[in-house]
Amino acid sequence: MHTIFNTPAFSKAMNKLLLCVGMLCGCVGMTYAQHAEVEADLHHVHVDAPSRATLEARGDMLFPMALPFVDDFAWPSMAYEEGPVNLKRWEPGPVRRTTTLAYQPPTVGCATLDGLNAWGDPYALTPVNPAGYADTLTSRRLLLGEGYTSADSVALSFWYQSGGIANGADAGEDSLVVEFRTSVAEGDPWRWVWSTEGIDDDTLFHPAVIHIDAPEFFHNDFQFRFRSYGSLEGNVDTWHLDYVRVDDDAMTTAPEFEEVAFVTPPTSFLTYPWTAIPWPHFEVDPTAYTATSVPTLHRSFGSTSNSQQDIGLKVQRVDVLGNVNSYAPAAGAVVNNSVQGLFETDYVDDLQIFTDLFNPSLSDSFAVFHVSLWETEVGAANLTNQTGVPDNDSLVHVQTFRDYYAYDDGTAEKAYALEGQGGELVVRFDIQQPDTLDGVWMHFTPFFDDAVGETFTLKVRGENPDVPGQPGEALQAQFVVHEPDYFTGEHDGFVYYPFNAPIAVEGPVFVGFVQQGEERIHVGLDKNTDTNADHLWYKFPTSPWQQSAIQGSLMIRPVLRAGKEVVTNVAELPLERRQSIHVHPNPGKDVMTLNLVLTMSVSVWDMSGRMVDVLGTLGEGRHVWQAPHTGVFVVRGVDENGGVHTQRWIAKP
Repeated sequence: MHTIFNTPAFSKAMNKLLLCVGMLCGCVGMTYAQHAEVEADLHHVHVDAPSRATLEARGDMLFPMALPFVDDFAWPSMAYEEGPVNLKRWEPGPVRRTTTLAYQPPTVGCATLDGLNAWGDPYALTPVNPAGYADTLTSRRLLLGEGYTSADSVALSFWYQSGGIANGADAGEDSLVVEFRTSVAEGDPWRWVWSTEGIDDDTLFHPAVIHIDAPEFFHNDFQFRFRSYGSLEGNVDTWHLDYVRVDDDAMTTAPEFEEVAFVTPPTSFLTYPWTAIPWPHFEVDPTAYTATSVPTLHRSFGSTSNSQQDIGLKVQRVDVLGNVNSYAPAAGAVVNNSVQGLFETDYVDDLQIFTDLFNPSLSDSFAVFHVSLWETEVGAANLTNQTGVPDNDSLVHVQTFRDYYAYDDGTAEKAYALEGQGGELVVRFDIQQPDTLDGVWMHFTPFFDDAVGETFTLKVRGENPDVPGQPGEALQAQFVVHEPDYFTGEHDGFVYYPFNAPIAVEGPVFVGFVQQGEERIHVGLDKNTDTNADHLWYKFPTSPWQQSAIQGSLMIRPVLRAGKEVVTNVAELPLERRQSIHVHPNPGKDVMTLNLVLTMSVSVWDMSGRMVDVLGTLGEGRHVWQAPHTGVFVVRGVDENGGVHTQRWIAKP
């Protein structure tokens, strides 16, 4: 019995993806040691990619736009993202915007091409390692028939990287291709204009400029597209694109002019190792748990130094209706600097304000805060400054306090697994206050072979009194056999697995699972945080406990009562709880049917943690709710005893 719910800090502005080959496995198809831990590639769910004919028939193609065309992938420019249509730059397709997968992009945000189809499945999954054209990113139409000629030096420029943090395209085998749409009426209108082969171990972004000079390109239906050629078997042979621009007199690669921008987002405003902690545990000693330094990486373009301007920070409580509370330090509290190239800015000196913004009359156990960081746009003439949405000079970090502990940032760049029958992995969590452990969220990651049908049992251990820091005896026997759920219909979706019975815990506990067979069960591996060496342990039936040697943080999150209710006698609690909220169809269109087995007060939330609607007190039975827009929603019900029940529902176009 398990429940699907996306828990990564209710955030979804951006989450990024990609893959990598494990430390103990050199490449796809390699023979592994009988017993080992491995790091591997992963895949995510993308959006659908209808054909041009389908888009035209539905009237869904974006209207043509005039030059200049600029996108640094720092704002919601993809067709499937929420935002004004004037910000859209790309027709619907399988490529998505990411912020954590490339290595030091020119500015925060990239478009990532890989070997996955529009729904996040491999284009092909066979033993012969098929290769071919995989992802395609197609621009909206451009008005190039408005008096432009080759003499105007109209050009497409962009930056690209092969792999970065993820598995890159292989030299001599894979390639990135650019094609232009011509005005020809017969046959294939697309013409090859540029390509490059894969680059092994690529950590640089390379500039490219393509002159648009042929007469058949100067028409008002002009488009360009990027295509990746490589493996079709998953999140492999990846490419990242940044700072794409089409303009006249543009034979210089953007952004070879003045610009100051963020490069990477922060991972947490809590102290190591936590990215999330239950609020009742946090508020006991906020000073101990709130980070006193959160540096962010920036880049200053230009031949000379630029001065940062009006650096700012704001923290706002967002999980309840209205602007409940907000905090911003005095102007000038973060010092402006004269900068050039890559540099860091520490926005946090002494951010002890979460408790000041928490109102126990609104919620006594959960809270969601948006931490906004910004600096005044330098180089606004580059057309990267947007209104009402984050752009390359602003970030929004979602800091969540719920009922679980987490070490990961909510995005899986890679996958982790054990190779060998009976392999057991557990993650150490130091529970800061006495509490009751109910279950665990886990993010499972599909990788090449279909692991659906493999089984495991949960494991909860105490600390070994004879060897402090190592796993000890099991705190409770777990008899239920589970299967990994790889298809949550959500980017980086987590799956909830309850324990046989609640477990009273305090201090160090080790939470994980034992796999029944030899096949690998892949768990998401966050590569932007690194807690494995201190907290992840594994073993096999004939081997002792070993600490992980793989960098990253495993995406396993223990779930506690955390103030929701007091447990005085664990033995009296039921072994399992039936699902109290049923939603269908899921995914659905614009109407959700809601079935309740209890009377409860019901509200609906989006994935940023903002309340969308209040349905009020609803009795048992069937109810209907109309979604205001497409997206992912969380139905939250509070029963008459104060118990909280949630279900996730997807509203598709």
